[in-house]
Parts: sequence; structure tokens; C-alpha cells
Amino acid sequence: MARNFVSVNKKSIQLDVFHGWDVDVKQWFIDIKMAGFTGGNLVQWFRSETNYKKVLKKFLV
Repeated sequence: MARNFVSVNKKSIQLDVFHGWDVDVKQWFIDIKMAGFTGGNLVQWFRSETNYKKVLKKFLV
């Protein structure tokens, strides 16, 4: 699984964003976790690279 990592600060909330292409599932994904917390990741899968990039851009701005 190809993973990229970005730490984002959104209005005093620190988010760890993992994203990329999953070679096993053959889909794009975004995995978001609040920094400092151990559980409760939000994972979204995308069949289209265009939709993946569109949603990812919202988190990285």
C-alpha cells in the first residue's frame, strides 16, 4: 500500500492524514486520525482519482 502522510492543523485541531493508492484493493483512500488519540480513524475509499484529489484538497488547504 503506497501511503503518504501529512499533519494538518485545522482551527486548533491536529489531524494526521494518510492517503494514497492501495495496491491490494486497487482504490484510492484517505485515512484521517486526530493526533494524540488512539482510535476512531475515518477512512474513505475512492474508485476515481479525480474524486480522491478533490476530497483530499479540502483537508490539505
